[in-house]
Amino acid sequence: MQTLNYRVSFNTPAFLGNAEQNGQWRTPPFKALIRQWWRVVKAREFGYDHRRMREAEMRLFGAASDEGEAKSHRSLLRLRLSSWEEGKLHSVPRGDMVEHKEVPSKEVGANLYLGYGPIGGVTRSAIQPVDSSSELVVRCPDESSEEIRSAMQLAAWFGTLGSRARNGWGALHIEGESIKGFAELNVPAVAALIAPRPLVDCLKVEWLHALGCDAGGISLIWRLLKVDKEKRQLMPFSSWQDVMRELARIKITFRTSDFFKFIGGGKDGHITPQSRHILAYPAGSQHNVKAWVNNGRLANQVLFKVHRHRDGFTATIAHFPSGMPAHMTAGLQIPEQGAVWKEVHRLLDAEKLSGLSRIKGVQA
Repeated sequence: MQTLNYRVSFNTPAFLGNAEQNGQWRTPPFKALIRQWWRVVKAREFGYDHRRMREAEMRLFGAASDEGEAKSHRSLLRLRLSSWEEGKLHSVPRGDMVEHKEVPSKEVGANLYLGYGPIGGVTRSAIQPVDSSSELVVRCPDESSEEIRSAMQLAAWFGTLGSRARNGWGALHIEGESIKGFAELNVPAVAALIAPRPLVDCLKVEWLHALGCDAGGISLIWRLLKVDKEKRQLMPFSSWQDVMRELARIKITFRTSDFFKFIGGGKDGHITPQSRHILAYPAGSQHNVKAWVNNGRLANQVLFKVHRHRDGFTATIAHFPSGMPAHMTAGLQIPEQGAVWKEVHRLLDAEKLSGLSRIKGVQA
């Protein structure tokens, strides 16, 4: 067995719910996080086939059933946190107002938009960012240590935990075991861990398995910095709140563009899915798809991550594409998924003058 030592904290409030749904440091979410990124590390080895990967995954992370080839046994991975304290952030404000032309007031709080549920609903506490940390000890078999190290590195670059994590909440900051930070996030460094995969191939798989790349082979990672118009340069944001406000604006911009504008809806919903339904589902109480009422759910596959950078904060937007589940496409006329995501990429590229740009080479 090898012992890997990390120090973990958050760059944005983390809604890691315990039994009472209050924010608390707990090991199960960290184990799930490692498992998620371990799959990405190993996916290519198994031909992006989760069925082939299943035995190796259960052998390392444990199995609760003796069906099939893997017998029930405990996980070979052992995790320990130095603290199981509850979060001390008792509520997160709705945030600065950003324009949203589809809501009655024509504007919405940035934090509320990105964190609806834990923000704006029943008051829930959260783990406070930056000034709360814990030591995470991971013990694993020698033969698995390098892939666990790789999974932790991907988690450092792209990982978030808790409710609304894919919108940037619970953005993890990881140190230790030669972890590379934001300044070392670049295309060659990511490619050394996972091979970026063409969008058209990613959409043949129904789970998060690879970083996507476009038809020109350019990886689907963008970095966000603040535009200093006086100095005519890019610089870090002064606070995580400022970053989240800009991420909210960017997300509203592409989701409400003409390409993704809803036609129809209301209490009767939609008979067939529309382009915005491909981005994530549910898509609001007025825009249900009738065939998906009982079995429709699509997680956001464009991942927002807030990072510490120099003496401030920055963010990345990364697309790990996957296709819609077969049970949601059967018998329905579905918008062409590749065209939907290419439009998202085009709209993100169009934000370059606002400080969002594609990471293409060595320098992040």
